[in-house]
Amino acid sequence: MAPLSQRSWLSREAQIFLGFTWRDWSTTLIPMSILSLGPARTHGTASYPLIIAYAILFAWVTFFLYFFNLSNQITGVDEDRINKPDRPIPSDLVSLAGAKTRWVITLGGFLALAIWQAQILLETLTWVVNTGLLCLTGYGSHWFTKNAIGMGVGTWALMSGSWKIIAPVTDENQRQIIAIAVWFGILLQIQDLRDLEGDRAIGRKTLPLAIGERAARIVIVLLIPAALVALGLGGVLGMAPLTLGLLHVCLGYRVLKKKGAKYDHKTYMILTYVFCFMIVIMVAQ
Repeated sequence: MAPLSQRSWLSREAQIFLGFTWRDWSTTLIPMSILSLGPARTHGTASYPLIIAYAILFAWVTFFLYFFNLSNQITGVDEDRINKPDRPIPSDLVSLAGAKTRWVITLGGFLALAIWQAQILLETLTWVVNTGLLCLTGYGSHWFTKNAIGMGVGTWALMSGSWKIIAPVTDENQRQIIAIAVWFGILLQIQDLRDLEGDRAIGRKTLPLAIGERAARIVIVLLIPAALVALGLGGVLGMAPLTLGLLHVCLGYRVLKKKGAKYDHKTYMILTYVFCFMIVIMVAQ
């Protein structure tokens, strides 16, 4: 058995990792685990066993998520004290210096893994640059560049890299990945309906703060057809048109209902579940 001090260290690091990341598992670790089932069908051409490929995938997605969340929360402490005071830094689970140390280690591991697995180097570098822009510049403060571009590009990097770790991406799969990334970028404005006070305090120009909350809700609903068109062009909507249509009607209905931050958070979580569902039907084809 490991010494008590070592077990305690591992337990503490696990607690810190969960504190930084648990809110985002439904858009990263969970859907990418599902996505990997698609390319697994053609993994026979790879030079290492499938179980090793899955271990590499898990490590890469973990670095992907931890690197971004550390970056975002290190630069967003003031916002988190208002919107999410239970996060590790504002709750004093970890110091700012401790978070920065973990950031350096995580970035090093992320880049080292990408250098070893050269097929994901583009996606890795794209995410590193994108994260820097989102967390250190005004690019991450405006609703269009943050959500439509930044997180849309990030979704492509996450899905494309996860697929490539298991097997090469076909043209059809790349179209589907791009379609889902565009869809997510369009509808991710939903997440900003729940964080108005913190965003206002730090001067962020989210859609609700830029045009008013009521107007933003209407605009988001009007964007739903555009998001569905993106799915249609990528061949995703046709896989389950009725189900996806009904899910988007549900999203639109909830967006229009102004029932507070908790209600809006549940609406955002439903959006992430729709994301997971689309990945399920994508790999089931």
